[in-house]
Amino acid sequence: MSPPPALERDAIGTWDLVFFVVAAAAPLTVMAGIAPIGLAVAGPGAVSGYLIAGLALLLFSVGFTSMSRHIKNAGAFYAYIAEGLGKPAGVGAALVALISYNGIGIGLYGAFGFFAATTVADLTGLDLPWWAWALAGVALVWFLGFRRVTVSAKVLGYALLAEVLVLVVLAIAVLVKGGPEGFSMASFAPSNVFTGGLAGALAVTFGAFIGFEATAIYGEEVRNAGRAVRRAT
Repeated sequence: MSPPPALERDAIGTWDLVFFVVAAAAPLTVMAGIAPIGLAVAGPGAVSGYLIAGLALLLFSVGFTSMSRHIKNAGAFYAYIAEGLGKPAGVGAALVALISYNGIGIGLYGAFGFFAATTVADLTGLDLPWWAWALAGVALVWFLGFRRVTVSAKVLGYALLAEVLVLVVLAIAVLVKGGPEGFSMASFAPSNVFTGGLAGALAVTFGAFIGFEATAIYGEEVRNAGRAVRRAT
């Protein structure tokens, strides 16, 4: 009998892991789709929301990555919570993650279909419905999902570099020219930070870091898992 299917051991390195996780966090999607919501809720103070969320998650990462040395399991959060708090709590957390991430996936396919349709129509004149592009995205993800994990790492690496380049160009333009009123540090003024809208903005800014915990998911496939997961996180 053939051996049961298993994850490929020692297939990816630390930088492959970084590409997987940062691509999952989708920097360009955050800037185009999530940041405007935070700014609408909290105004300029939303910028500080990203710093607060980043600091909180940095502290969380200390314990999270310490556990990666002892638990190497593709279940990640489920495995960690089940080990620490018991299987019922782990299964509950897994169910929440399953529903949440599938909901996000459905929404992202819709967003991909819309933006792809409008972009291609503007650039080439080819006018296809959004759902056609969404289905094309589903097919591409399905295709890559059945290839070796190293193939997805390479594809995500090139796509992420292009994505980051777009954001670098935008950031340089903002730093050089500033916003409509020119360059300003008003985002960090207490009067803008400690407003009623910051609490709502924190939900958005924490969401902007979604997927950073995915480093642990690849613990069974990455080389030198304990060290690689910590460094990548």
